Amino acid sequence: MGYKIAYLTSKDPHNRKESSGVYFFQSQALGRHCGEVIFLGPVRSFRITALKWLFKFAAKLFRIPMKDSHSLLISGIYGKIFSKKLNNQHFDFILADKCSTEIAFLQTDIPIIYSTDATFELLHDYYPQYTGLTKRTVSQGHAIERKAIQRSAVILCATQWAARSVVDYYGYDSENVFVLPRGANLDEIPSRDRVLKYKRKPVCRLLFMGSDWKRKGYDIALETMKIIRKQGVPVKLTVAGRLPLENTTDDDVEIISFINKNTSQGRAKFNELFLNADFFILPTRAESMGIALCEASAFGLPLIASDTGGVTEIVKDGINGFSLHADSRPADYARKILSVYNDPAKYNDMAEASRNYFEEKLNWDVWALSLKQILDKQFRKS
Repeated sequence: MGYKIAYLTSKDPHNRKESSGVYFFQSQALGRHCGEVIFLGPVRSFRITALKWLFKFAAKLFRIPMKDSHSLLISGIYGKIFSKKLNNQHFDFILADKCSTEIAFLQTDIPIIYSTDATFELLHDYYPQYTGLTKRTVSQGHAIERKAIQRSAVILCATQWAARSVVDYYGYDSENVFVLPRGANLDEIPSRDRVLKYKRKPVCRLLFMGSDWKRKGYDIALETMKIIRKQGVPVKLTVAGRLPLENTTDDDVEIISFINKNTSQGRAKFNELFLNADFFILPTRAESMGIALCEASAFGLPLIASDTGGVTEIVKDGINGFSLHADSRPADYARKILSVYNDPAKYNDMAEASRNYFEEKLNWDVWALSLKQILDKQFRKS
């Protein structure tokens, strides 16, 4: 007998563009393995929309960084909206992913499972949009995160990096904190045989993804490509994401500005990018985990990334790729890539290790089945 699950989010969980598709693929896996999923979102609220516009106007007018996503006022409104949605309904538990603001003031006796890849403590002064915030915003951000954590019966963290913050900074009981890596957001998983057949091409093809191109380290990826080219190795860099026009003039750089994963054509194009690549490169400056790393693993790509945030829990240095120090230069990235590209046996070993880690950990079915075991112990449902 499965559980009846309230899936709580203010966003549209059916939209694959929301949270890189996490809400959609996570909820689908819950339905396959844990029980019936009832969606409580999206939320359409004039008051919240008006307040968010007011925050943006004030931030621009006074040139003060503010975060409407961590406002006690907005959090209180969300609490009333979702409390009303839950009124007189029976659910075994509520699953809330990255929804600290939505659940901090939620009034309910239904157990809350809070899933997150980073706490406010970790985001503050780490991600660019969380840097330089006012003291009031920081205070409210911590207050909301703490209340959300305290309200939760179980907390699921994508990495140990996030779990340590929940326990050490916010003082939550470690016995109810579980580390469950997130999965690749893919409708169709490519077969193991297809992605692991020897595929190194005459041209070394690097794949970079990210709309937040500056944080993701596009400049480093571009310079890495140029250094490899100077070594006499034919190389191409494919970039999926929005980039400034001045960075799109190199003949060896292909820009894919937008892929709509809500369409079959978009999903086919998305998969094609991975199938045609040799390496996935992510010299990110800040990253809680990196869903694209999970997706690259599904396609058996060696991962080349920086060792920041929770990345090192995905990229096992020297096994499924390399995690380079945050101060590493493009020449360091190029050296690592060429050491594998020029050694077919090493490339095959890394590709296989990358796919193996996807099958063992980095997919939503494993996430949901692991959660089911936790739930059965917590709530003794059979």
